[in-house]
Amino acid sequence: MLHNLAETLTAHNIEQYNTLLVTKDGIADPTRWREFRRRDGVRIYKERVAATRQVPTTPQLLLLGTIEGKLEDIMYGVVATTDEAMKIKSACTQDGVQDSKVLCEILRPTFEDPFHHIGVKWRLFDSKCDHVSLDATGIVETVKRERVGYSISHSVAFSEFPSFEIAHGIERLNMSVCSLYRQMTPTTVECYVRGFFEFNTQNEMLGNLTLQAIASQWAAFSRKSDCALMKKLAWKMRKVYGWSPASSRTYSFADDLSDFQAPSARPSHLVVRALVAARCRVCRKRSRFMGTCKGCNRQICTRCYTKKRVCAVAPDHFTILEKKRAFCSNCISEAHNTSALTIAREEFLAEHHEQEVPSWSSTGRLSWNSGETASTLHMSDMRQRSSSISSMSVADSRRQTDLSF
Repeated sequence: MLHNLAETLTAHNIEQYNTLLVTKDGIADPTRWREFRRRDGVRIYKERVAATRQVPTTPQLLLLGTIEGKLEDIMYGVVATTDEAMKIKSACTQDGVQDSKVLCEILRPTFEDPFHHIGVKWRLFDSKCDHVSLDATGIVETVKRERVGYSISHSVAFSEFPSFEIAHGIERLNMSVCSLYRQMTPTTVECYVRGFFEFNTQNEMLGNLTLQAIASQWAAFSRKSDCALMKKLAWKMRKVYGWSPASSRTYSFADDLSDFQAPSARPSHLVVRALVAARCRVCRKRSRFMGTCKGCNRQICTRCYTKKRVCAVAPDHFTILEKKRAFCSNCISEAHNTSALTIAREEFLAEHHEQEVPSWSSTGRLSWNSGETASTLHMSDMRQRSSSISSMSVADSRRQTDLSF
């Protein structure tokens, strides 16, 4: 049922995208949409409400624009099939998500289609709101033989997952957001995002403030391509140091964990002053101040490296560790040019033997698969989980609740 819903939502949103009225400059119809935000090549619009309309309407936001990159790169940055991947994506894109959890997987990626994923996810936002949604990502081919990437997040409700609003004041959001991506030029991706939002308040001012906060997060849409580059650089680090694929999600390797300590406790070893001038492996010039490229492990001078942010989940599986690492221009260029599809397939082969996460059982219930056993998520489990949350303050519960059923 949920699989069919995901396919229906995808087809419906692509149809809406094809029938959207825009000007010759790619601007949304000004008689229906009012520009709300503009940043980095994207425009965000809010639907105009006619003064004569008597029936209340669901607030809508629309994003149109372009971002640099390739379709596969964007999809590589968008897809997140694990708890750790969701947290890393949120840290990179700064989407306002404080905590998240994959509740179950309905359709898992395959080697042939590593970007195709359908699952039920939970997110806790900074604004004391949470969201349970059916999430779907993938690439489809339209009747015009165009490849379109999609990312859908559509609210769903389950009795197995009650709201925390009464106990902790965390409002359950009801919304549906669809993002579509189409390769416009060899280096540019056209973006279309449409969102419907239903608020539990009759206060128009509060609703507008919430929409403004959402629009501000959408304005940083270009970070999705940055997320893809960060994941590619993490892949290069694994290749050069021989780390397992799990190292891109959780920093369990002790020799590198010191880079994520507090500055006061971290040794300054990025740039080393040599007694004898060494030769940079990029510009071939000699310098007494040398660093090490994290992508190829070669010595480079301070003029030839660029610091790029790398994110990972700490061993506690909650805290996000961030560090700007030094990469030479050759490694950054290689990461840009390496096929995201090839990397995703390589990671799939390396990770498909790892522990499974919840899946949708034939009886239509959330179940947790581990080896040969499966336990169904019942309401009693949620009551027990809610009781444990009640022993903490609301602030602590928002940070410590991992919802590991």
